[in-house]
Amino acid sequence: VFLSVLSPYTHCAKVIVNFPRRCSGSIHVNTLNGDITTPGGVDIRMKLVSDKLKAAGYLCHQVGKWHAGGSCTANLPVNRGFNTSLGYLDGEEDHYNQTCNGYIDMWNSNQPAYGYNGSSCPADEPYCESPKYNAYQYVTRSVEIISEHDPNTPLFLYHAFQETHVPYEVPLRFQNASVDYELRRVYGGMVNALESGVKNITDALKARGMWDRTLIVFSSDNGGRTDDGFAGNNYPLRGGKLTDFEGGVRVAAFVSGGALPGSKRGTTESGLIHICDWYATFSSIAGVDPSDKADGVPDIDSMDMTPTLFGSAASPRVNMVLSAQAIIDWPYKLVLGKQEGKGFWTGPVSPNATSTRTDSDPGCPSTCLFNINDDPNEHQDIKAANSAKHAELYKMLNETLATAFQTDSTPGYGNCIPFSQYLEEHRNFGGPRCT
Repeated sequence: VFLSVLSPYTHCAKVIVNFPRRCSGSIHVNTLNGDITTPGGVDIRMKLVSDKLKAAGYLCHQVGKWHAGGSCTANLPVNRGFNTSLGYLDGEEDHYNQTCNGYIDMWNSNQPAYGYNGSSCPADEPYCESPKYNAYQYVTRSVEIISEHDPNTPLFLYHAFQETHVPYEVPLRFQNASVDYELRRVYGGMVNALESGVKNITDALKARGMWDRTLIVFSSDNGGRTDDGFAGNNYPLRGGKLTDFEGGVRVAAFVSGGALPGSKRGTTESGLIHICDWYATFSSIAGVDPSDKADGVPDIDSMDMTPTLFGSAASPRVNMVLSAQAIIDWPYKLVLGKQEGKGFWTGPVSPNATSTRTDSDPGCPSTCLFNINDDPNEHQDIKAANSAKHAELYKMLNETLATAFQTDSTPGYGNCIPFSQYLEEHRNFGGPRCT
């Protein structure tokens, strides 16, 4: 069971959340990930981890956020190794009425999810209780999948929670009334809703007698967004979402489940693990070859972490490219550019009524070199005293950028209609306009 929280080091930034097979930030999948009106997503010539596991006999189900392409039918989860799907194809949606950019974004396996979408809360009750609230609907689907599953058949469930992603909406019962700052109170309520959902899923696994053979991987896709108007807080780390500082890339992640050896429970793994490493790791658990040497696309960068998860081996990963502006070669990290001015530090209780978050941090205009083992909060730029290492990482980054790959087409799917026509023909539900 892979639970993703949208807001990997589980040390990683700017990756596509839906099973990036390649680890160089998004360099070997996409540096840009558009909406469902545009070609792209994860290239249809690439196999996802769901393809690998389905070939190994797993039943695979996708619930929640997709955002791995939706402009053509080949992008759909059911055509990427999943037996079923219920979720939204784009990057975010209203939690109550499931709208995105004026259309309804909710998809049920092979068709729009007619009847599943709800309505907005009334103006005088902005945090209303509704059975159509996303977390309720998507957790209900995951619980149903588990409850109806034959425990003798292997299962892969990918559930991507929209909590804690904008828009900030959650029923009032999850909010702590003692928190007087609304933005932080609502955000905390969304975390509570998420935790409630995780409990319901784990309870369902136990009730079905599947827990003892289950491995749960829980990970965010990036740090919380901390600039003005957003509720994230990555204290004491520097920066947040949209930056390559540790607050943006070192994220909350853990492994659990009955399949995890008792000797590993309650321990902390200090080695590097990138979110794409789950591709090779899950393939290894399923007993299938993770390699994917399709013509015209890069092979995987993913590394098998099973010796680390189930044994005492150190993580095999010692470096990773975070983006076109950052690279780690443990314990050193090179960061370039202004980082959108968002590389500031927040306090332990933030946001609050007195906090001001302006995009005025200078970042690293002449590059920065950090030792993130000794200085994980990135206060000390050490490039002056480590010029050779600085040059080495700069060279490594440029060599990787030379191999960058961007999906900008869906080969073989050129029969397209205008998106506006698709909406007219499907009751204002979005979906693939190309076949």
